[in-house]
Amino acid sequence: MEEQKQRERQHLTHSLYPAPTCRLFFKELLQSDFFVKENGASILITPTCARCDTAFGIGEVKEVERRGTITKITINDLTAAINVYTDKGIGLESKKCLAFLGSLRARRRRREGAGKGALVLVKEAEPVDEQVRSNWVLTTARRTMVRIELLRHRALEEETQPDEQWLKEAIEHYAIDDDTLAFWASVAVNAVKEVWQHYGKTAKEMVLAVLEESGGSMERVTLTRELKKRGLMEERVEEEIDALIAEGRCHEPAVGVVKVVAV
Repeated sequence: MEEQKQRERQHLTHSLYPAPTCRLFFKELLQSDFFVKENGASILITPTCARCDTAFGIGEVKEVERRGTITKITINDLTAAINVYTDKGIGLESKKCLAFLGSLRARRRRREGAGKGALVLVKEAEPVDEQVRSNWVLTTARRTMVRIELLRHRALEEETQPDEQWLKEAIEHYAIDDDTLAFWASVAVNAVKEVWQHYGKTAKEMVLAVLEESGGSMERVTLTRELKKRGLMEERVEEEIDALIAEGRCHEPAVGVVKVVAV
């Protein structure tokens, strides 16, 4: 029994030690200000106890400001907007979103009440499509929920192991309890909801666009086949067609035929 408990504890500790590069929602990154020193390196511990010295993030570009050789880019991942800094040239003209690997450094607070959050210094960056950002959100939400469940499990442990001192300090620093874990879970859930709501809207527009390209009317089978070529799953196509009919934006003048309602 004791051996099994030890294995479970080791699994928990290992799971809370992600790779040096980790995925964080920007809202969590903005609230992260607890650094620990390990072998001369600074490691950021976040409010859900991710451990990282580098972050992998994707967000929609909101603003680009050049300051001499440094460029400040403001990006949003659906939970918050953050600033990242780079001295590299990045062509953003044809893409809405930016994927980046960024080193995390503690901010130097020049005044009382200055904002929290780590400074993100871009090591690598690449413009990407919005769908890539959506996939990042879904994966980041899953990893966030895993960390939350591990922390809830950790609360049941009665002893703190020597190599878990950082964990104990992080829990105290962020005052982690059921309420704070529920808050971060809601951040992940709401981000996923936004992705699906946006996807639903985009899917409907794709259906209407294909119909308009064909003169406003199309056989349902042909319409489904064309939308599958554009990346929509067949089940999703059927749902969106039925939704457009229910909203009165399309109708079926004959069995198996879908037509846009003239405005």
